[in-house]
Amino acid sequence: MDDSLFIRELGMRSPMLKVLEFLMDNQSFDYSKTDIAEGSGLSRTTLFKVWPRLEALELITATRTVGQAKMYRLNKQNPIAKKLMELDDAISEYFAQKRCLSAAGSLQENVSEAAAPSRELIKAAVD
Repeated sequence: MDDSLFIRELGMRSPMLKVLEFLMDNQSFDYSKTDIAEGSGLSRTTLFKVWPRLEALELITATRTVGQAKMYRLNKQNPIAKKLMELDDAISEYFAQKRCLSAAGSLQENVSEAAAPSRELIKAAVD
């Protein structure tokens, strides 16, 4: 599984961060612990090691019970979660802008190259 932009740019591959990143990317839904482990690319054992810390920091919240499975989602009211979401957005925006500027620069070079013969014709016609 490839690391997300968020994980890659922070340079940390901690299980807790992977869980939070999965839940940030999938805020519209709630998930069982099994779903969270799979979505985060973690084993259930690893998830269960970090789960108490996620609960203690109130970064996750239980939403409902489906059969015997409890469902969870990111606690978007938590100030830490809010800052992580802001950071995720800032990282994404930075790289999107960087990519757009790079593409625009390449486009500008291509336009300049394509327009060079026309400029010469216009210059000759005006002179």
